[in-house]
Amino acid sequence: MALLHRVLHGTYEFSGPHWRRLAASAALAPAMVAPCAAQSAAETGAPSSYASAPALSPDTSSVQLYGILDSGVRHVDEASKAGSVTQYASGLNTSRFGLRGTEKIDSDIRAFFRLEDGFNPGTGTQSNSGSLFDRSAFVGLGWRSWDLKLGRQEGFGYELAASGATDPISMALNLPNPASPAAAGSKAPVLGANPLQALYSYTYGQLRFNNAIRISTDTPDWSAGLFYALGGVAGSFSADSVRAGHIGVVVGPTHWEAIFQQSVDLKGDHSSLGVLAGTWDVDAWKFQAGLHELRIDAGYDSSTLGNGASGTGILGSSTTVSTTLAGAKQNFRFTIADLGTTWKITPTTPLTLAAYKTRSEGAGEGGSVAIVALGKWYLSKRTALYLEADHAVSSGTLATKTVSSGASELAYMAGVNARF
Repeated sequence: MALLHRVLHGTYEFSGPHWRRLAASAALAPAMVAPCAAQSAAETGAPSSYASAPALSPDTSSVQLYGILDSGVRHVDEASKAGSVTQYASGLNTSRFGLRGTEKIDSDIRAFFRLEDGFNPGTGTQSNSGSLFDRSAFVGLGWRSWDLKLGRQEGFGYELAASGATDPISMALNLPNPASPAAAGSKAPVLGANPLQALYSYTYGQLRFNNAIRISTDTPDWSAGLFYALGGVAGSFSADSVRAGHIGVVVGPTHWEAIFQQSVDLKGDHSSLGVLAGTWDVDAWKFQAGLHELRIDAGYDSSTLGNGASGTGILGSSTTVSTTLAGAKQNFRFTIADLGTTWKITPTTPLTLAAYKTRSEGAGEGGSVAIVALGKWYLSKRTALYLEADHAVSSGTLATKTVSSGASELAYMAGVNARF
């Protein structure tokens, strides 16, 4: 007890070889720990007080702000009985901005995300005021050439058309068509210069989908994918859902794509899309041909699918689809055949000529022929000037949209496309 009392009150003198070794170790301990703590803090980016936590691998993540700003001026002859019109146009592509990020987990595994929103550069308003990220909002994991994506995504049909795999002009002319026949007495074509825009953007259940799960792979020789959007309807796995698949094959200078995509509404009615397209690259030339067919059941209604269906489309609003087609007890079939070629006059000056032949049957009988000429001049890798001209002739009736036989549109557009 006397020894304990002396130690506690600091009157005991530590001596002897054992105590001298213990004191030396205590003196060296801070010097030994400090470098380890500093090294751990530097690797993890954490304060030195957390240096005792396991060290993480170096940060290999990246986040990028990106987008497109596209604007032009478009002149249309015979837009209506009132005469020609010249107006501001949103250009070849939808203006947009977004965030995308990737983190490399190891040599084979990565994590990624994308958030993207569209807007009108003429007014600064969102393309879809009801959604902050109306174009994309997904997160995913990748392993080698395979990707798993979860969230709001484009369907295979629209994505491959926009990439140029199944559309000669890569879904260009994505603009509010001043030749829309919605106004009474319009003489302009129903489908406009690029009917694929009508097919994917406005005909219910084939553009973008909420609550989607996608598995896909892309290699130099082939690509494939499966897609399923969950409806979340109690008691039914298929109601309000989307299923799709695609396969692409590269054979020599040719590239072939096959797509099947089907949407099912709450009542079990279907909207089914099939695409077969091929491209052939030879020297400075690219040739392309494709066949796109959409079939819609009478009564089909995509209003709950989250694909942004528009009331200005070729079938009117979703309410019109569900009442008009159901009342007529008729299905709807819409077919587009396209043919195009691109010639790189110089590496920075491509010229594209494309033709589209459309036919509708069932609830809306009609069709159109459209020819598009598009030339670009790349000032840099990110900025291009463009000139475009198109001529379309339509006839017949598409649901609530009616035009006189031989109605035509001749239009010209000039603009600038900047990417960042």
